Amino acid sequence: DFVVEEIPLYDFSDQGNFALLLLEKINLSTLDLVALIRKQLDLRDEEVGLAGWKDKRAITSQWVSVPREKASESRLAQLAGDGIKILQIRHHTNKLRTGHLLGNRFTILIRQADAEAENRAQAIIQQLQTLGLPNFYGPQRFGAAGDNSEKGLALLLGQYRLRSVRKRKLLVSSYNSLLFNLTLKERMEKDLFAKLLQGDIAKKHDTGGIFLVSDPKKEQQRADRLEISATGPIWGKKMKRAGNEAAALEEKILSSQGLTPDVFRKQPGSRRFLRIALKEVNVCQEKEGLRLEFFLPKGSYATVLLDEIMKA
Repeated sequence: DFVVEEIPLYDFSDQGNFALLLLEKINLSTLDLVALIRKQLDLRDEEVGLAGWKDKRAITSQWVSVPREKASESRLAQLAGDGIKILQIRHHTNKLRTGHLLGNRFTILIRQADAEAENRAQAIIQQLQTLGLPNFYGPQRFGAAGDNSEKGLALLLGQYRLRSVRKRKLLVSSYNSLLFNLTLKERMEKDLFAKLLQGDIAKKHDTGGIFLVSDPKKEQQRADRLEISATGPIWGKKMKRAGNEAAALEEKILSSQGLTPDVFRKQPGSRRFLRIALKEVNVCQEKEGLRLEFFLPKGSYATVLLDEIMKA
């Protein structure tokens, strides 16, 4: 049992040329959802706006924007007939774009959990709330066959072509996600997960402000309080480059793949938290199993938290 609820980044004005649909889907990928919307509303791919991607094997609710003139009552009725529930209809002045969400709220039931599962889970959660949750990309990022990153690299190198802009972005992003995961794994293996390095690009958890770490010893106190954390690279032209020790580590991962930063010159690029400041997590032992309720910021994966809890 896996339920995901998308939380918007901002309130909608109920005015404007875009219809915003809160859709519930079950066992349907985001790409499949977009295909159904395009078919029933007669839309081009770029006319469908999404704030984020959702798990296929889950009950998920997410906001989707479409041109208001295409969202007639009859067309929406056809969409709902495809096994998708329309929970709300709002309107706004702009199209939804990637990142236009605060995060996601999760409700997950772990079945066949034993009597001590709640105590073990609480102990792990307490540790994660102290040190932070590793912000790995989950396996669903890499596709059902696990080859999305391989195709993404082929696209970057000009060895593979796709007509769909949305799919191209997804695959290239998947390869960048792999590089991030390798960077985070390297830091964890070297006991650098919660430690700051000279030249790290750190980020404030409350405001999102980023800065270059020039004095790791001074800034480490804030990192220990989970006020700030180091970030990892999402390679691209707008990515803020690390320096010194941090740069050496990140570039080592890139060179191990036989690549240079120039390969990503056409990609946007950004920085991503290496760890998440995990807030309140509700754990409840029920007859059916162990129920978890928690919120994660955009881009973070519930499966990563589940993996940590299931280790016990």
